[in-house]
Amino acid sequence: MLSSSYPLDVPEGIYWGREWQWGYYKHPPFSSWVLYSFYYTFGHIGPYILSQCTIALSLWLAYLFGRQLMSKNRAFIGALFLLAIFYYTWPSLEFNHNIAQMPVWLGLIYIFYLAIRENSWKHWLLFGLLAGIGMLVKYTVALLLLTMVLYSLCTTNRRLWLTPKPWLAILLAMIVFAPNIYWLIEHNWLPLTYASARSAEDANRNGHLAALGYFGTQLLNHLPILFILLFTRTRLSLRPSVQVLRQRDWYFLLWMGLVPTLILVFAGLIFRLGLRDMWGMPMWGLSGLIIVSLIPEPVFISKDKSLLKGIAVWALIVTILMAVYVGFGARIRHKPSRMDWPQAALAKQADDQWQELSSCKLDSVTGSDWVVLLVASYSKFAPSVMVSGNSAYSPWMSNSRLQQQGTLALWPVDEHPQTPWLEPLAHHSELVVKQGEWIVRWNKLPDREPLKVVWQAYIPKKCLKQQ
Repeated sequence: MLSSSYPLDVPEGIYWGREWQWGYYKHPPFSSWVLYSFYYTFGHIGPYILSQCTIALSLWLAYLFGRQLMSKNRAFIGALFLLAIFYYTWPSLEFNHNIAQMPVWLGLIYIFYLAIRENSWKHWLLFGLLAGIGMLVKYTVALLLLTMVLYSLCTTNRRLWLTPKPWLAILLAMIVFAPNIYWLIEHNWLPLTYASARSAEDANRNGHLAALGYFGTQLLNHLPILFILLFTRTRLSLRPSVQVLRQRDWYFLLWMGLVPTLILVFAGLIFRLGLRDMWGMPMWGLSGLIIVSLIPEPVFISKDKSLLKGIAVWALIVTILMAVYVGFGARIRHKPSRMDWPQAALAKQADDQWQELSSCKLDSVTGSDWVVLLVASYSKFAPSVMVSGNSAYSPWMSNSRLQQQGTLALWPVDEHPQTPWLEPLAHHSELVVKQGEWIVRWNKLPDREPLKVVWQAYIPKKCLKQQ
């Protein structure tokens, strides 16, 4: 109700998912498929519904896993403590691959725990299936899988590698992940190149401090939990008692909750990698269970209701702050955020302009990425997107498709990009070129100078309307 445009990653995920590819130039495909499915089913509110369903699923999985380790009440509060981690509230407005990983990490940890404890076929096969799907969500799931392999080798669970079950789980994961591997080979490993470039960019800017800054940010994201503990005067012990948690479960909890981050930080320090703060979003699904395990039993009995009230108060505060930011942040800052653009007006302008000129549907849009993504994810024509005019980034597009179906190119008047891919279209005998400029008001900033958008329509002659 409060946002006038999608957050940054949402329209990108929608147009990727619409194309149903086995991979995209930044990420593997699964979360984009799910995002587009929610968008298609529920309309423009779908991405917001999906994001909160993802958070709810994460809390439920944390609770189910916690029930295996501790009492029902502790598991419940430990799961709700996730709401006191910043990543599970404010950033959840923007469904992306990091949000999508949250239930994947928790689900994998839960099933892996059952697999090594029960050593049953169903748990190992389920683990393999979820591991394959997880790799189709984001490649950083490999870090969790590495953590699990190291845990199995460093404990008595190493004997499980002498049985066929974990090996068949690996085989099943590879079968599920295989189509994306084939796509990566066919497309020159584009996502890995992209990730490497982003990491190098951060490393060049911050050097070795990038890893330390990343670690510090992860700690800051846990501050609301600390405040809740302080305000409720809840005392922690250095390690849980036997009555609270079995020792082997405590080691498992610490290993899975902390080792992925430590591996990433040490790798960043040693290899001077640039680490982006949001990469840590899925890694803290066990933080609430770790914290609640450190509360002595007598203290927990006396403080459980206070802790629930503290979590509820925090949830109310952060909800109000989020609503104020989304609804009035543009006026407070005197400039728009990504959620303050006039998306609906831009999309309607594009649809009306194309219908005025052409009797055919709008097949694709191209030009300045952000404006194009906003239009593509709100247009009634559901057009494809030509990203930066690069066919490697948009393999569903081609010169022949552009020549046969035409396209609409858009960019803000002060961001006119280089468009060499459009030059051949301008001289194509079967296309007619029309151009102009729109003036679109900022609905959240009525006093701001209107947004000026330059457009060029490449219309097939068979579709051209008589003016």
